[in-house]
Amino acid sequence: MTQLPSSALPKPEPDRMALDPRDMERLIRILRLLGSDHPGERASAGLAAHRLLQSLHTDWEALLAQPEAKVVLQRVRDWDLDQRSAAESRIRQLKAQTERQDRQIKSLRTRINTLTERERLRRELSESDPD
Repeated sequence: MTQLPSSALPKPEPDRMALDPRDMERLIRILRLLGSDHPGERASAGLAAHRLLQSLHTDWEALLAQPEAKVVLQRVRDWDLDQRSAAESRIRQLKAQTERQDRQIKSLRTRINTLTERERLRRELSESDPD
C-alpha cells in the first residue's frame, strides 16, 4: 500500500477542523496507547492516529491549530454616573421592598392567628359535645 505524503493531502476547510464527538473519543483512545510500555503498541497507536486523521482529511497542524482569540474591551463610563442619585435610588428600592415584606408578615400573622383561633374553637366544641 502506497502512502501519499502529507503535502499531497487536500487541506481541510476551516469549518471541518473540529472533530465530531465520536471521532474525538476514538482519537483519545488511540492516543492513550502512546503511553504503553510496549514499543510495538506505541508504534501501532501512532500509525492508527495518523490513519484516522487521513480518513478525516485533516492533519495534526490543522487539528491542533487554535482559533484566534478575540479580545473585547469595554470602557467603564463612571464619569457620567451620579453616585449620590444611584445610592438614593437604591435606598428607595430597599425601603419599598422592606415595606412590602412588612405587609406580607402582618398578613401572615393575621392568617396564623385566625387559623389558630378556629382550631381552638373547633377543639372546644368537640370536647364539649358529649356524642
